[in-house]
Amino acid sequence: STQTEPNAEYMGIPLIQLKMLARLAGLRRCPPVGSMSLRLNNAKTEFNTFASQACPTAASQEADVVVLDYDKLTTSSSSMSQQIEQAYGEDGLGILVVRGIPNYSKLRENLLPLASKFARLPDPVKEKYVHAKSFYSFGWSHGKEQFEGKPDLAKGSYYNNPQYDRPTENTRLIEEFPEYCHPNIWPSQELPQLEHAFKALGQLMVQVGLLVAKQCDTYVESRCSTYQKGRLEHTIATSKACKARLLHYFPTPDAIDDSTDVSSWCGWHNDHGTLTGLTSALYFRDSKDEMTSNPDPNSGLYVRSRWGDIVKIGIPADCLGFQIGESAQIHSGGFLQATPHCVRAAIGPRSSGISRNTFAVFMQPQWDEPMNVPKGVDAANAVARDRSLPPGVPKLANRWKHTQDFAEFTKATLEEYYQTAN
Repeated sequence: STQTEPNAEYMGIPLIQLKMLARLAGLRRCPPVGSMSLRLNNAKTEFNTFASQACPTAASQEADVVVLDYDKLTTSSSSMSQQIEQAYGEDGLGILVVRGIPNYSKLRENLLPLASKFARLPDPVKEKYVHAKSFYSFGWSHGKEQFEGKPDLAKGSYYNNPQYDRPTENTRLIEEFPEYCHPNIWPSQELPQLEHAFKALGQLMVQVGLLVAKQCDTYVESRCSTYQKGRLEHTIATSKACKARLLHYFPTPDAIDDSTDVSSWCGWHNDHGTLTGLTSALYFRDSKDEMTSNPDPNSGLYVRSRWGDIVKIGIPADCLGFQIGESAQIHSGGFLQATPHCVRAAIGPRSSGISRNTFAVFMQPQWDEPMNVPKGVDAANAVARDRSLPPGVPKLANRWKHTQDFAEFTKATLEEYYQTAN
């Protein structure tokens, strides 16, 4: 390693102090001065601010993400436990990607441009598809979420169930659990092509997600003798509560040029479902409605590692990403672990007028699914893995109780992240 003078500084802060703060933050190492990945505003920054505002340098390097081949996933004899542990285990980043999925690229290109088309509709038209009774879990939602204590105005979303237009005909369930059981809401007059494109890609992502879940089950079964065989795969396969989200990230205002704000397009959070499928993004020049490249190589998805590092994640255009969620963490007894993540906005002169579209599918338990850990597993150990949580991400131990079902767990979680309009 490079030798450093005892009195050397980085951005005015003694390196010896940086090393001490890094250890306190749970980092395995302090990066060498030539490739420092932590930034501080000034030498008097408090430790908590240091830990929460750490930001990648302008030359952010993408992490090495675990890659699974679709063909191998479809072969029943293939075990990928080593890769699952590497991606979702104690030292993983909480995400992997799957490549080689038939027909995926075409379905992605069919759907993602529609996010821009809907977002450009007049506000009164979009307001027709806002559904407050489901807590904005169906139809159009903009500014209803709350991340890091602030309303999220940077993006708009269109939600629906990609598998079931009507999850149930039971009126009591629809009334009691509108966020799961309400029928889908489609803009059939203004954007009739949205329904088919949304369902086609969403259902494909669930099919691949089931293959990933099966591998997760195989891994956990090898580590925990009391784990319910095939639990994650069964949870996703039998749930009627799957929710997909077509996202449109609005162009960043020209006046905003904050290279230290890593969560400027989407605040830090954990997914609380079982498994989240995520496409790579497409970028658009809004004024001309034309596709373009990412104008800022530092924009995109970031995760906070188990050791406090902020890491950029790249999902290749022909791959699907899969992030593990908190429900999987609970059901696996902590052998699978969710990771906080956020989205950094594109900034700089080339980013003016550029929006970002993507699509996420939240494969989550049925509303009445018990949120219990495997027998004999210490529940505290399963959820108390909250090292280096970013600001605004509530501890799982504060939201989860072993007596909850998924609806109750979701309610406790949404109270932290969402605000309800009056």
